[in-house]
Amino acid sequence: MDFHAAKVLDYGRVLSLLSRETSTPKGGERALGLTKESSYERGLALLDELDAFAVLVGSIGQPPLSGFVDIEDALDRSGTQGACLDVDSMLGVSSTVSGCARLIEYLEDAAQENSRIGAYVKGQSPLYPLEEMFLRTFGPRGEVLDTASPELKAIRDELKELRGKVMRTLKRILGNTEYEHVVQEDFITLRSNRYVVPLKTDFRGYLSGIVHDHSNTGQTVFVEPMEVVEINNRVGEAKEEESAEIRRILMALTASIGGYAHTIKAQILIGAQIDLLSAKLRLAKRVNGVRPELVREPVLEINEARHPFLDIRENLDVVPIDIFFEDETRLLLVTGANAGGKTVALKTAGLLTMMAHSGLLIPAAEGSRVGWFPEVLADIGDEQDIERDLSTFSAHMARMKEIFDLAGEGTLVLLDELGTGTDPAQGVALSVAILEELKAMGARVFATTHLDGLKSYAYSSAEARNAAVSFDPETGTPRYRLLYGQAGSSNAIEVARKMGLPEGVLMRAASLTGEEGDGTAGILRDLELARDESRRAREESERLNRELSSSLKEREAELEEARSERRKARAEARSEAMSMVREMRKSFKRAVDRFQSGEVTRQEAQKEVEKLAGKVKERFPKPLPLEETRLDPADIKVGVKVRVASLGKDAVVESEPTGEKVRVLAGGIKLTVPLTELSKPGGVSGERKRKRIKAVASVKVDAERGSPDIVLIGRTVDEALSELERAVDKAIVSGIYKFRVVHGRGTGALREAVRETIARTSNLKRVEDGSGDDAVTWVEVI
Repeated sequence: MDFHAAKVLDYGRVLSLLSRETSTPKGGERALGLTKESSYERGLALLDELDAFAVLVGSIGQPPLSGFVDIEDALDRSGTQGACLDVDSMLGVSSTVSGCARLIEYLEDAAQENSRIGAYVKGQSPLYPLEEMFLRTFGPRGEVLDTASPELKAIRDELKELRGKVMRTLKRILGNTEYEHVVQEDFITLRSNRYVVPLKTDFRGYLSGIVHDHSNTGQTVFVEPMEVVEINNRVGEAKEEESAEIRRILMALTASIGGYAHTIKAQILIGAQIDLLSAKLRLAKRVNGVRPELVREPVLEINEARHPFLDIRENLDVVPIDIFFEDETRLLLVTGANAGGKTVALKTAGLLTMMAHSGLLIPAAEGSRVGWFPEVLADIGDEQDIERDLSTFSAHMARMKEIFDLAGEGTLVLLDELGTGTDPAQGVALSVAILEELKAMGARVFATTHLDGLKSYAYSSAEARNAAVSFDPETGTPRYRLLYGQAGSSNAIEVARKMGLPEGVLMRAASLTGEEGDGTAGILRDLELARDESRRAREESERLNRELSSSLKEREAELEEARSERRKARAEARSEAMSMVREMRKSFKRAVDRFQSGEVTRQEAQKEVEKLAGKVKERFPKPLPLEETRLDPADIKVGVKVRVASLGKDAVVESEPTGEKVRVLAGGIKLTVPLTELSKPGGVSGERKRKRIKAVASVKVDAERGSPDIVLIGRTVDEALSELERAVDKAIVSGIYKFRVVHGRGTGALREAVRETIARTSNLKRVEDGSGDDAVTWVEVI
């Protein structure tokens, strides 16, 4: 990676952002040391790894990365013979070992979800033995515990007993009335690590003992009574034994750390890598980053690209740019106004390329593509070098020499303000020669300039392309967008006006431009105005298309909702109707049975049936009969056979019509029904019936059996199932509750489809007739 390019493209600042997102010392170091990968395969592998890690985090949560501290020096010292780490170093190692253990456990779980990330834990195990040593040795505040060794516990038990004995003896002395007048204060304290009591100076000899200290005022002396001297001596010896035992424990623990040092270092590096992956995801979230498609070809197709440092600034409305650098393009020349965004576009293209090549997600839109460039080189900004006595132009030429030394096939070269800093004519000539040489080397060049000669060169070269930063000619402000295939004017006077230069100066500059210019600026301004008008027309057209598309989608959604509601209502109505028909049949049969058995009178049975018929009429009012089946009221006479629509059965007229009603006899029961429900018996005429059956090709009556056939032979499965549904409805309406479906044998597909449909339909069931004929299926309505 070229470090000069990384510097001028702000790549180091991106790494600083990344480092601030890490949680471990080594992770931060790794973030700051991240570089552009040297091969396409490695760059692609880094992006794939980050994808896999993101999926893992979404599945089992964030990895545990707490507890890691910088213990590299402690680990190195632990391997030295006879070394003894201090307690603070020990606690740092303890914290890191525990952090590693929790991370290894996480990665062991990760191996079940994602082998790529789980592979990091291969050959590693939590250092539970060492972790247990630390837990046994140190308390929460870093104190060495009694459990560190049996010897330490025995020493401390003795110390506790000795101190208790000293305290009891001294308290007895203080409580003795004999010494009441010589004791300065009633408390026990320590001087020179020995227990003493405070006496008045004037009575220092009254109590036999050793004076260890005086108060600042000189009024108090601190005396160790002779009674406790031997005990205090033993306390001192025991404390020395305690210190020696603690040192022995720490030396043994240091040796254990040294034995595990290599493994601990390896696990710390695993933690650093997982930490780096976590930081990449956090940085991506901060800059709204996406994964670009990394391709081998040296191309750039970055949609809605944003410079990350502009993107994270608060209260800044960032205008994204589209960066397109096709495979056949060797030079993309960006021109246009000062402060119009040319350099930002250049730096954004280079920085996002380096980020993608480093396995970082980029602030851009989904679907962006970043090609593989073996090297990214740049000459950006005023690089005047005072120490080497180089002018701005000389500094640019020195950098160009370095670029020529490094460039090769597929190199991305970024050149800002190409040809400036010298005579414009010579600047154009030198720039064209530089571009031709870079093109011959196989490099891809992304350059900015104000020189009209270079704009003309880009128009005339087959492998070059112009792009202009968009500028609003009416307001004199940049739009920060790239317009491809066009060259832009510098708009220097407009920019100067915006910066507050005197109007007289600006007017004089405008007049000089008209006198001395070659007309190019005026042509470019006219083009800018034309482009602006075209842009507005295009945006209006796109807006109208979006509105139309949105309106069409809304209408389609409404229609589909209406169709769905209609289908649902039809299904519910059919189900309700079938349920009521079954209930009607049962009730009618029950009324007839009760009448025939003498359980009820004819009038009572009649009332039951009329009541049910009324419910049916109320819920499902019948349409008028067909014209050819409708009865003329004059034909309705006693003894005439008629069809009663609400019953679905034939009946005999029992009386002359009274008003709009007539009494009929159906199944041995007399009923009063409206005239509008009567039609000719059997539904339609024989001729009409034959015509209808032939047209629908769904229901045929078998003369021998008196039962209908639903004939589906010769139809596709979809056609047959639609006809089956209609034919079943017609059969039920006609009062037919058992029928035969004729589907033929064929391949068996139609037979299986019919039988599956019957099995799924709640009011139908398949029945066996004993014939074994698999060309037909018998069905009964339940």
